[in-house]
Amino acid sequence: MKKALPNILTVLRIGLAISGAWALWQSYFWAFDYNVPLWLGDASVAVGTLGAYGVVAFLVAAVSDWLDGWLARRWSAQSRLGAALDPIADKVLVDAYLLVFTLILGSPVTLAVPVGAIVLRDAAITLTRIVNREEDRPALPVSPAAKLKTAIAMIVTAFPLVAALAGIHTVLWVVEGWIIAVWLTAAFSLATGLGYVRRKPQA
Repeated sequence: MKKALPNILTVLRIGLAISGAWALWQSYFWAFDYNVPLWLGDASVAVGTLGAYGVVAFLVAAVSDWLDGWLARRWSAQSRLGAALDPIADKVLVDAYLLVFTLILGSPVTLAVPVGAIVLRDAAITLTRIVNREEDRPALPVSPAAKLKTAIAMIVTAFPLVAALAGIHTVLWVVEGWIIAVWLTAAFSLATGLGYVRRKPQA
């Protein structure tokens, strides 16, 4: 059980990412039409609870990203499965929330383009890793640049949540500055993706 805990945390991170992003979108949607199922009771409470869960889920998932790696190293519990799941969990967390932010802002081209580039890049890298695994090729370790990209993407993705808590999420220059940060993150993501392709072991 001890050896499996890091991988369990990684799987839970994927669950938190998907459920948290959905909760954030649902709370935003209900905040406008209040078409909340009767069994949930007061609409404003349901909206607030889902929104809070969306924020907490992201924070817990982000912390677990550090925790599962630390536990794996401390307990010598590194595994091939863990090495494959960990970057996928990171991508799901960032991509799910970025997609929800794009929907909340009405999918403007200025945001949809960089977010689409990040999601497609992550999907391509994940598919490449899966193919390598199926063909029993040597696993390619995550590069320092890719780790930095993940850290930056986490911070950029967390910013709207922090801005909402601070009550500045509707300030125009804050939104525009964040969108610029998303573009820079997309550019860095594509650069690290290209570096991965260049380093990919050949059959």
